[in-house]
Amino acid sequence: MISDGQNAICLYPSQETLKVLGKQYTLLIIGLLGNKGASGFNEILKSVGSPRANLLSMRMKELESLGLVSRRVTVDRPLRVEYSLTEKGVQLRELLIPVFRWLERTSADKDISKPQ
Repeated sequence: MISDGQNAICLYPSQETLKVLGKQYTLLIIGLLGNKGASGFNEILKSVGSPRANLLSMRMKELESLGLVSRRVTVDRPLRVEYSLTEKGVQLRELLIPVFRWLERTSADKDISKPQ
């Protein structure tokens, strides 16, 4: 339970979502799909810093199971798999935008090339 003094939030129902959000590449994927719209698997793979394909595949399945990302297979030759944010994913991204901006501002304040 989290409390700000006035409101208490029970984290139990959202525990699985929070676990996935904290995993590597999750926020990058949400940001990318929000910025670019529908993207193919290989495009996502390259854009998020080339994680292993099996790791990205697992992350995409997790996001899909949470209802944040939708997967569409085109019947063109060659087959193409496209991912996009669902309405729920778009809503989450909108909530994360201030966090992304804060990270951008605060990481610019320090030289990340030097250890602390």
